[in-house]
Amino acid sequence: MTARLEHKLDLNAIKAIYASPQGAAVKDLFKRGLRVESAAKKNLQEFPQRVDTGRLRSDIHTELIAVQGKYTVRVGTNVYYALFVHDGTGIYGPRHQLIRPKSKKVMRWKGNDGFVYAKYTRGMIPNPFLKNALPAAKL
Repeated sequence: MTARLEHKLDLNAIKAIYASPQGAAVKDLFKRGLRVESAAKKNLQEFPQRVDTGRLRSDIHTELIAVQGKYTVRVGTNVYYALFVHDGTGIYGPRHQLIRPKSKKVMRWKGNDGFVYAKYTRGMIPNPFLKNALPAAKL
């Protein structure tokens, strides 16, 4: 007994899988973005820890966006100091220079035990929490 089998591709169904926000591929893409978001939040807790109020950690979010009809996922934050935490500052940052006051003799900032006064600071070492979270997108 022989059986004959035919396959027909339903191009509309394939397009729906890849191009629709309800399609399986787009849902998987969004799930991967959520895994990266979760890993980035966890990375902020590791050395060098940069969590004071939790504002940066709570503002990391994932969004699904359409670019020229194709879906992509954006994971990030709108907190203005996130770049400084991610890339570092001072000698650890992109300029590799000490941080000095611009118009005063000393700088002042709030530390753990009150205010800190300094003529210069080396800055803070980077915590690339987003970059280090990218491997979470893999299966």
